[in-house]
Amino acid sequence: MKTIKILALIICVNLSLNINAQSNKKEVLKVKYTSGCVSEFMVGMMKKQIQDPQKLSSFLKMMGDYKVHSTYYINTKTKESLFVLDSVSEVKNLSTTGYTFYVLKNKNGEIKGKENFMGKDIFFEEKSNNIKWEFTADQKEINGYQCKKAHLKGNPEIYAWFTPQIPVNGGPYTFFGLPGLVLETNSPFESINTNTISYCTADEFNNKYKEVDARDKKAKSIPLSKVHVKKENFQRMISKG
Repeated sequence: MKTIKILALIICVNLSLNINAQSNKKEVLKVKYTSGCVSEFMVGMMKKQIQDPQKLSSFLKMMGDYKVHSTYYINTKTKESLFVLDSVSEVKNLSTTGYTFYVLKNKNGEIKGKENFMGKDIFFEEKSNNIKWEFTADQKEINGYQCKKAHLKGNPEIYAWFTPQIPVNGGPYTFFGLPGLVLETNSPFESINTNTISYCTADEFNNKYKEVDARDKKAKSIPLSKVHVKKENFQRMISKG
């Protein structure tokens, strides 16, 4: 009888461990993104500057070959998240405006990040609830998910396609504040697309989060709004030629 009780206890413990393990597997969403410089604004600029169709096609292909690979993690329980650079597939003789090293969001919704813009590293900070969106009626399907479109309030050139079917508040870079995972984005100098959506363990996320959070502790940050102003000023400058 004692042996049966012990066996029953072992079975209950194992069952509990399995249930917890399965639950933990879906605690942290892990999304792979690829970004590049083939944005609507940049393509429009190239079309104005390159009149020869063959040369234009060749240059646009070169732009398309330049890719930045990043991963976005979000803990669905704590709401902490991390968007971090994995690698860059550079293209010879092609210069771009830059890319993002990382964006961290803590439990309180405070954001801090680092990106390279025009050869200079920029550190920024913001509160995620300060990022406001305007919703449109546009809809489309991306990777089997029904998506809706929203653009940054006051800047329709920065927009995102998000899916309410994955109800997390986040996505690549600083695309926070939407009622669903962001699958595609467009901004003047960058477009971002989703590759894969999966889950990882809380341990993998926590280790990665701590590793990135430990970087650049003494760096001086500017508000995210000032980063937008820098980019808008540069956009106006090159638009004028």
